[in-house]
This record gives sequence, structure tokens and C-alpha cells, in this order.
Amino acid sequence: MIPRLLPLLFAFAAATAGAAEADLAHAERLRDEARALRAAADDALRRAEPACYERFLVNRCIAQAKEARLDRIRKARAIEAEASRLELAEKQRQAALRGTMPPAPPPGAPAPLPVAPPPAAPSADTQIAPDPAAEATRRERDAQAARDAASSRDRQREQDAEKARERSRAEADAAKRAEDAARDRARYDERIRKREQEKARGGN
Repeated sequence: MIPRLLPLLFAFAAATAGAAEADLAHAERLRDEARALRAAADDALRRAEPACYERFLVNRCIAQAKEARLDRIRKARAIEAEASRLELAEKQRQAALRGTMPPAPPPGAPAPLPVAPPPAAPSADTQIAPDPAAEATRRERDAQAARDAASSRDRQREQDAEKARERSRAEADAAKRAEDAARDRARYDERIRKREQEKARGGN
């Protein structure tokens, strides 16, 4: 009886091994996909932040870019969790084949503690720790934006001061021209008055 079962056992073992290899290969593909998602999320954020500084609502643009990165990271974590589940299942199967799994408890014995399940996929509201490099880049860009704004304000103040000086010079020139014109009119009026006086004396 047993010899007849051997081919079936070998076939079952081969099928099980093939399925395990397929699961491990699938898990590795999932991890590659998760790594690609994370890299694409970081790259998209790096490309989006400089473009945001050219827009009117800078902070809103950056917040939307970070939210888009967060969505991709969540998907990557869910994929990594599925890969971990497949790998854990294969480790448990290997342990069972080696006989390292704990035997079934005898009747009346307390049940063994349950095996911890694989980590669940992160929830939608999971907070992602900030990337130190990205934070340093953001702080440097904020500082540069503040320096640019201060320099722009200084240039504006200098331009306003120069315009004020030009207005003062223009007003002074206008006042001098008005004073010269008034002086010319006074001299002209004085000549007319003297001529009329001379005519009046000559008529007498």
C-alpha cells in the first residue's frame, strides 16, 4: 500500500514546492513594485516642489504634491504587506515540513498561543515620517525664498527712495522756474511802468 502512495506523495511535494517558489517569486515582484512606487513618489515630489515656487499658491501646491506622494507610499506599503504575508506563509510551510512546528496539544491541554498574523496593510490615515533629506531641502528652499523676498523688498525700498529723490528734484526745479518767471514778470512790469511814466512826463 505504501509503495503505491509514494508517487502521489512525491507529486504532491513537487507541486507544493512549485507553488512555494511561485509565491516567493511573486513576493519578490511585489517588493520590486513597492520599491519602484516609493522611488517614483520621491522623484515626483522632488520635481513638483521647484515648480510650486513658480505658482501663486506655493504652500497649497506643495501640500498637494506631498499628499500625492503619501498616496503612493500607502500603496507601496500595502504591496509590501502582501509580500510579507506570502513570505511568512512560506516560512511556516517550510517549518512544518521540517517538523519544527509545535505538535498538536493532547486532549485537555490548554491551546497554544496563536501565531501572530502578518502585519496588516497601513490604514489610509497612517502618518509617514518625514524624509530628513527632503525636509532639509525644503528648509533651504524656504530660507532662500525668504532671502529673495527680503532682497526684493530692499530693491523696492531703494527704488521708492530714488523716485522720491527725483520728485524732490523735479519740485525744486519747478519752484525755481516759477520764481524765475515771477522775477521776469516783475522786471517786465517795472519797465512798462517806467515807460508809461516817461510818456506821461513828455506829454506835460
